[in-house]
This record gives sequence, C-alpha cells and structure tokens, in this order.
Amino acid sequence: MEDIANSSIEQIRLEEIEKQTKLREKREMENKISSLNKAIRGATAQSEKLELEREKLIKVTDALRKQKLLEECRRDTLSAQFNSLKDELKQLRAKSNKMVSEVWEMRSAFCKEIYATSDACDIQTLLMKPGCTKPVYRNVHKQEHNVPTSSESETRLQKAIERRKKSLAERDRLLIEPDAGEEFLRLKNALNYALKKAAH
Repeated sequence: MEDIANSSIEQIRLEEIEKQTKLREKREMENKISSLNKAIRGATAQSEKLELEREKLIKVTDALRKQKLLEECRRDTLSAQFNSLKDELKQLRAKSNKMVSEVWEMRSAFCKEIYATSDACDIQTLLMKPGCTKPVYRNVHKQEHNVPTSSESETRLQKAIERRKKSLAERDRLLIEPDAGEEFLRLKNALNYALKKAAH
C-alpha cells in the first residue's frame, strides 16, 4: 500500500512539474508572440510613414520638374528678347552713325556755302551780334560818275582785303563751334538771308 501511495505521489509530482513546464513555455510563447506583434505594428507604422514620405517626395519632384520646365521656358524667352534687343541696338547704332554722318555732311555743305558766300559778298555785318544799340541810318548820296584816283582805288582795295580777312577769320572761328551754338544759328540765318537776296 505504501508503495502504491508513493507511486501516486510521484506521478502527481511529475504531472505538476510537466504542467508548470508547459505553463512556462506557454508564457514564453505568448511573450514572443506579443513581441512579434509589437514589432509588426512598429514595422507597419514605419512602412506607412515611409509611404507618406515617398508620396511627398514624388509631389516635390513633380513640382521641381514643372519648375524646371518653367525656368527653361523663361530662359528661352529671355534669350530671345536679349537677341532681339541686341539686333535692335545694332540697328539703332547703325542708324545713329548714319545720322551723325548726315549731320557732318550738312555741316560740310553749310561750310562750303559759307566759303562761297564769304568769297562772293561781304557778310560781316550779318555776323555781328545783335545789341541794344540804336540802328544806324546812312544817307546814301548819288555818286558822281567820276573815275576814282589811284589813292582811292588803293584805299578801297585795302578795305576789301581787310573785310575778306575778317570774314575768313570769322568763318574759321565758326567751324570749331558746335552746330547748336548761337553763332552757328545766326550764320545759318545770315546765309539764308544772303542766298535769298542773291536770288532776287
């Protein structure tokens, strides 16, 4: 009887040990499963976060691509405008050079007319600056048809030479003045006046 009782107790103890072992293994398994589930949830959250970042990067990349296309279009437009302005500047420079040449040709023509007029007549009085002095009236007397003496001819010749020298000096002085100067405009008006008088 005692052996049977001892055998039963040993059997019960072994069963208890086995039960404790199974419970411990079960808890370890549950802990592992819990850890795996936690790791899976973390990985899932990280995957979702990375997916959101990927979509954001795709949007940013698309925006940058569109911005690049816009910048290229703007660059091409500015390049075309620059080339157009460059051509326009070249045309304006050529036109300016042509107009400057025309102005110098006109100045040269005026100077030639001045030479011809100064050689043909006395324009010294027309070149004098206007002042506030009273006008000078001259009494013109009829000249007698007498043959001038040699001294009178010499005096007239000297006066004519002096007037010519003054006209040439005035002409040379006016050549170095700008076209918009007061003397140039007065000379131009005087030349027009002299030409009108010569035409009548």
